[in-house]
Amino acid sequence: MPYVKHPLIKEKSVEARVYQQVLAARVLERGNSLVVAPTALGKTIVALLLSAELLQKHPKKKILFLAPTKPLAVQHQKSFKKFLKIDEEKIELLTGTITPKKRTEIWDNSQIITATPQTIENDLLRGRIDLEEVSLLIFDESHRAVGDYAYVFIAKRYMKQNKKPLILAITASPGSGEEKIQDVCKNLFIKNLEIKKDSDEDVKPYVQEIKTEWIRVNLPEKFLVVKKNLEIFMKEQLISLKRIGFAPKSKYMNMKDLLEIQRQIRRDIPTQARTRPSLFTAASKIAALIKITHANTLLETQGVSSLNDYFERMKTATTKAAKSLLRDEGIGEAIIITKKLNDANVIHPKLLELEKILVQQFKANSDGKVIVFNHYRDSIRHMAKYLKNVKGVKAKRFVGQAAKSHEKGMTQKEQIATIKDLKDGKYNTLLASSVAEEGLDIPAVDLVVFYEPVPSEIRMIQRRGRTGRFGKGRVIVLIAKDTRDEGFYWAARAKEKKMHNTIKVIQKTFNGQKLDSQTTLGKYMAPEERVLVWVDSREGKSSIASILEEKNAMVKVRTLEVGDFMLSDDVIVERKTVEDFLSSMVDGRLFNQLVLLSSNCNSPLLLLEGSIEDLFALRDIHENAIRGALISIATNYRVPIIFTRDINETAQYLITIAKREQLAKDKDIRLRVGRKGLTLAEQQRFIVESFPSIGPTLAKALLGKFGSIKSIVEADEKKLREVEKMGPKKAKKIIDVLRSKWEKD
Repeated sequence: MPYVKHPLIKEKSVEARVYQQVLAARVLERGNSLVVAPTALGKTIVALLLSAELLQKHPKKKILFLAPTKPLAVQHQKSFKKFLKIDEEKIELLTGTITPKKRTEIWDNSQIITATPQTIENDLLRGRIDLEEVSLLIFDESHRAVGDYAYVFIAKRYMKQNKKPLILAITASPGSGEEKIQDVCKNLFIKNLEIKKDSDEDVKPYVQEIKTEWIRVNLPEKFLVVKKNLEIFMKEQLISLKRIGFAPKSKYMNMKDLLEIQRQIRRDIPTQARTRPSLFTAASKIAALIKITHANTLLETQGVSSLNDYFERMKTATTKAAKSLLRDEGIGEAIIITKKLNDANVIHPKLLELEKILVQQFKANSDGKVIVFNHYRDSIRHMAKYLKNVKGVKAKRFVGQAAKSHEKGMTQKEQIATIKDLKDGKYNTLLASSVAEEGLDIPAVDLVVFYEPVPSEIRMIQRRGRTGRFGKGRVIVLIAKDTRDEGFYWAARAKEKKMHNTIKVIQKTFNGQKLDSQTTLGKYMAPEERVLVWVDSREGKSSIASILEEKNAMVKVRTLEVGDFMLSDDVIVERKTVEDFLSSMVDGRLFNQLVLLSSNCNSPLLLLEGSIEDLFALRDIHENAIRGALISIATNYRVPIIFTRDINETAQYLITIAKREQLAKDKDIRLRVGRKGLTLAEQQRFIVESFPSIGPTLAKALLGKFGSIKSIVEADEKKLREVEKMGPKKAKKIIDVLRSKWEKD
């Protein structure tokens, strides 16, 4: 077997695959590149080859490898340590669990850094790191680079800070829609698109065959009784909605369509309720329809155990929709039948089929490994309980970190331990949620089972990529006949086909045009036009700091004692989303914050973000109470209110106000508000600004003239007056304050 020979790659450690070396060379030749290739084709090795080459050429530069999760970042760190001839202490990991001070030290002393994007975004916003010294920036699972995900901000900052930037974006699937793929390319400043498929001639020798089977099962007659009751109820709600003027587009009453109808109804209620009182009926109907559609999905695809859990939670719900459902005769009957079936241990035929599949698999290969993917945690729990007593099957639940309703998630430490146990043979079957689809260093398995199809081409490709890495792979998709299982399956197949066609079209565009203009997408303001925005550390965790940076503001994140943003000596801004505004109105926080805001600056401002219609529809608060609060804010507290549509418009307002305050008036921002977390120079200004009649500009002039606070204090009135704009009255006031004997009031 031939191996890669490179001064920085360990001998006989990396198999020499021509397509990987070609991909690496094309990135160096063509610049910022998106590499799309199925799992197991070695996209990480392409990153490794590039990194080795750049480190050899620029040994004083850094490589930054970003991954969505800590376990994946750890995995990449281990790979680089395994293959590269570099001091392992120079290959470091950065995550939010490491203290900021330690992260700064790691950044300064490392050549290769693997990190989570949120950590890098926070450190960039706080000025702890600079991307100018990064010769290669790698984005793993780069299909995430849309919206306000941290990848987008980091890429923009990199392109602004670095004179010779180089980006490598890697993914198994960037999505099926042309708009989504174009967004990823635009957000990561991609100039070159490289695609590798299993069918490519240079790839074929390294690809293992993956056999896919579809096993269809019939729902039991007893399930159909419950299903009939649920469908009767859904049809009734649907007929009512159509009469009012609303109806889902999809034959299967797609949940996305139903949620969009719900949003539309909520938007219409504040402005049309008086002329269309039927909107309140529509709101109730759509809420009930959403709940029972989900219940029907659970019955069809998961079984009565998961459905019974859902009904039990519904019984404890306090919403009007839930209560009205429980009063419906047909739904009541469905709940009773479901409980009886669950008590009788009637299971979905897919679970019986799964048992057969696993028993046969481990009879044929007792050392084999299997992943069973299931979208629902309740089902995973029931599957684990059922398989516990099946001979030869050693199954383990594997879910994400977030807690869901009554069930705890798994910490990253628990996830890593479970993966190790799978490798070591303690378990042979992972019962996994979507967390196992992307990135984690799960060993190659002999068989992947889809307990239900997923209507996403990205998830389908990622699930399938867990098998067939080092030997022939096998995929089994379980489908309940005449259910939405079939719709989801064909939707994913169609999207995957569309994805490949779309990528081909976009690749031709890249090949046909240089697209160098993409590197200058941001037409940034000249340096003298930039404004400074102090952002409270709590707001710094949201995406608004990144958006302000994108709009070329100088952002400094600190803990402010008052407000969320400080734009000048006079203007402090409190930002509230509509939902937060209503919550703070109810619990009383709002008015305490307004008092502090008014008493700490001359021009307080409240930015209220979101739809005005939502302001009167989101919470069960009488509209007169909301109007009264708005009037009180403006008249009693004398705080002007500006309404913004979304976070982007909020950022634009902040920039515009900051320009007006800072550029038009040539003002510095006073630091007497927001005393925590200041630098030494800022603390010195903070103290000098406390002297009578001293603002930020004069404070800086005094410190510039005398060099320290001690020298200012020791200066006489004549010396003080040597400072520009320091008149005799100001100088005398300062001397009086500093030299007069203190007398108790």
